[in-house]
Amino acid sequence: MGYSGENKLFSFRDGCCEALPNVTIGSAESAEFGKTLARFFRRFSIGCDGFSNMHVLYAMCSGLSECGRDVYVCENTDLPSFRFGLPLLSADCGIFISGDDCLKISFFNASGFPMSSGVLTDIMNASPDVPAGKCGKITSSTSFRNIYINNLADTFGGTGRSIPAGISCGNRSVRSLWLEFFSGEDDTLVFQISDDGQKVNAYSSQAGFISYEKLILAYSLRLSAKGQAVWLPENFHYAADFISTGTPLNLKRFSIDSPIPPEASNQRFLADPLYMCIHLAENRDDFIRTVKSLPQLAAAKREITIDSVENIPCGKTILENDGRVIISRSGRNRITLLAQAYSSETAAELCSHWSEKLRRIGSHRNAL
Repeated sequence: MGYSGENKLFSFRDGCCEALPNVTIGSAESAEFGKTLARFFRRFSIGCDGFSNMHVLYAMCSGLSECGRDVYVCENTDLPSFRFGLPLLSADCGIFISGDDCLKISFFNASGFPMSSGVLTDIMNASPDVPAGKCGKITSSTSFRNIYINNLADTFGGTGRSIPAGISCGNRSVRSLWLEFFSGEDDTLVFQISDDGQKVNAYSSQAGFISYEKLILAYSLRLSAKGQAVWLPENFHYAADFISTGTPLNLKRFSIDSPIPPEASNQRFLADPLYMCIHLAENRDDFIRTVKSLPQLAAAKREITIDSVENIPCGKTILENDGRVIISRSGRNRITLLAQAYSSETAAELCSHWSEKLRRIGSHRNAL
């Protein structure tokens, strides 16, 4: 069995896996991977960004079908549209293939949220299933892009308005998706989209840099003002627990490593940054006022290599110097260190301090 976070082909975490350096994932490996996935789910939806990884997509489909599993295939789509379509297909597992230089495979549950770390680890350490007596169906599925756009327009009022805001995004298909709702020509508010459309930061001439975490908190306060409870991941910045802006935040936490509660799955803004930003930016004055009321949020993240990783307290959260440090394992000999604080200086200092401390622990086999 491989270590949590890595096997002979992939490193994996946060609901996705990436091919290891100097490893080639060909049709044979992809088909075997499909047979392995067949052990865990009954119905699949598989999408691909562009055409460079089509051989991986169809080889995985072949392996799944050989083991009797049904597959919906979307050859060329963007990730936000793909995630939106998952519940509509009643798929148990969504798989999105992307990456030109490095193959990346993202996994989603039936609600369109990233697959939990526990399930992903089980998948990556399992062996292929045996062929079934009857092959499953492979069905071509159109992109849900137009359906997704129309659905967003309906939640926004369906008036065809274009919100004044600039758009910065290296993914052409995701950028064009955002330009369905934003003008793309305003430099006083600019959204910076990354990670195939799964993450967004913003810049405002009135409020400065607005992190993804602040955008989430701003929308959380919007929900709270309507009397709704807000569910956030347990590793989301601890400052959310202490917000006092005049609007009480009815906050509940959930673990990203366990099945996501239905209440959290129903909060669309956690899985759909475009949906969140449309509804935040439609009333810019209220949006900027809310952002300005929030405390500073800072985080520093570092991945380090450890000689004796078995002695590191992975999964531990440490409160220190008005900050929080979260230690997690991310590979065979790798540790991910996340430091959170109210200032970037404190976060950077905590990250540096604990990086050196963990290296010493690993090299001298000490304990905390």
